[in-house]
Amino acid sequence: MSLFALFLLAFAGYFAFGLEAPEKKAIADYAAGVGADLLDAVKARNFEAVSLKNPTVRTADGKPYAEEISLERTYDNLGGAWPKAARPERNPRHRVISENHEKGVYIYESPGYYFYADSPIAYDASMHFATLFETTKAFMKSLPLGLLKADAETERSKVLIFGADTAYMKSGGPPNSGGCYIPGKRYVLVPVSSLELRKTDKGFERDERKDHKVLIHELAHQLTPAAYYAHGSMGWFSEGLAEYVGTTPYKPGYFWVDPHGNSAKEYATAYGDDGRRGRVLGTDISVPPLKDFMLMSYDRFTGIEANRNYGVALLLTYYFFHMEGGGGAHRITEFLRGLKAGKYGEEALMPLHNGEGFAQLEADISAAWAQKGVRLTFGGR
Repeated sequence: MSLFALFLLAFAGYFAFGLEAPEKKAIADYAAGVGADLLDAVKARNFEAVSLKNPTVRTADGKPYAEEISLERTYDNLGGAWPKAARPERNPRHRVISENHEKGVYIYESPGYYFYADSPIAYDASMHFATLFETTKAFMKSLPLGLLKADAETERSKVLIFGADTAYMKSGGPPNSGGCYIPGKRYVLVPVSSLELRKTDKGFERDERKDHKVLIHELAHQLTPAAYYAHGSMGWFSEGLAEYVGTTPYKPGYFWVDPHGNSAKEYATAYGDDGRRGRVLGTDISVPPLKDFMLMSYDRFTGIEANRNYGVALLLTYYFFHMEGGGGAHRITEFLRGLKAGKYGEEALMPLHNGEGFAQLEADISAAWAQKGVRLTFGGR
């Protein structure tokens, strides 16, 4: 068994990101199928050293290890001004690194990313993804949330694209999912069925009938610090942040922030502002008690009520980013500072209610969204 395969087996044992048994088995089975060839290509090109340390391991009580946080390279912009828009500093360039027709491994690069596929990607499609990747990174950098810098200025994030859902699942993608993030090595895995692509006899070509929200959601996870996956944050905030980024209006090369909450509302309650994809929760939403929701285990968060939980998480993060305190994001800033200092669980949540208690916070959140036509009722199941 190769060193890389041994790493994957060890990684499966340490993984603490809410994986279900089928996904764990899929990671252990990396040696089979197309995914192994793609991941072998990562290793062969020495894009990064193989390490058995999983940066998302938690102690049994959900507390992040102190060394995880100290090793992270994050932007020192907590509490800064919220951007109105974001775009890359320069037009994203991209190029073909390798196209191995015999093994079915195709590798492309943009300034901050390597992306791999099991079929060739047409020029306009690869240019589209390079632009999407770099613009998402620029938007994440602009958010005053102390998010991760790219792993290092000389390294690139990695995205693996699979033509068939079966190959995606063999390589670690959970069944019935549109994409996933493997935090131990910061890979994003995504099937073509979730992308603005269609597979043809010539490879992958652009399909503008599809949207990009799933991919942007997973790219956001790549740049979320490990500290933000602690108990009390993992779930409502980690997924709410990714939902927020994924639903922020985007056109190629440009994100613009919606200060009125229309995009978040349309995605959570209906089919999104483009009518393509949404949580479809309606405008009368029953939510568990807020404290319980924020402390919910990730297994439960992604369980039977996952669709509701993701939609509510989006509404909560939008509230703390743009509604609370007149839009100053003061409480979420202190919450994130606490996470970076190693706080977790109920202690980490204290800045969010500012000593006024969860009942008052529930009332404030409900009142803010009621003004936009959404009724949030806390106290359900």
